[in-house]
Amino acid sequence: MNKCGRENTSRPNSDKKKELFNKYVMPHYDFVKKLCERYTASRQDVDENFNDVLLNLYMYIETYDKSRDLKTWLHIVTKRYVFNMNKRRLVYGNSMQLTDSFSGSGMECDDKPCEMACCDSGYHDGISVALDLMPQIHRKAFEMQMSGYSLKEIAKILNESGELDSSNINTVKTRVFTARKFLREHIDREGNLVMTK
Repeated sequence: MNKCGRENTSRPNSDKKKELFNKYVMPHYDFVKKLCERYTASRQDVDENFNDVLLNLYMYIETYDKSRDLKTWLHIVTKRYVFNMNKRRLVYGNSMQLTDSFSGSGMECDDKPCEMACCDSGYHDGISVALDLMPQIHRKAFEMQMSGYSLKEIAKILNESGELDSSNINTVKTRVFTARKFLREHIDREGNLVMTK
């Protein structure tokens, strides 16, 4: 049971995630750490960024497309996440709450992955269940962006698979925005699942 008292029947298989994480990310642990050191604006934020990047990679490791070069994917996800955090710290200061990514309003998705930081295992449960409840049409675009795909790439892939009528980036932006809005409505600041009426 998670913090909300719900059975974790729809929670993604954590053993599978752990297996994929150990297979694809852990052998490149030092590589990811060096990327965080290279791209983090302030030395004091390196460890925090590194931990958040690892959590982000763990949460979305199942979205890694094995046809793509692994180190390139790790590089893109890490670089974009850290650059986004550098920008947020510049705007909000080092005291910002990482969970603000769920509480903002407006369509702030642009051609980069959305940030997703998790602070404890309960937070993982809430996000996992909320993602399972999310309509697939929005979840797919959101998870692809979290995996490091640009909006242009997502539009092209969804168009080629027949899930999008044209390679319209604005449609993808809307789907990602709707996914983020869904998460804000279904996850509280503590990372617990909130069931809306």
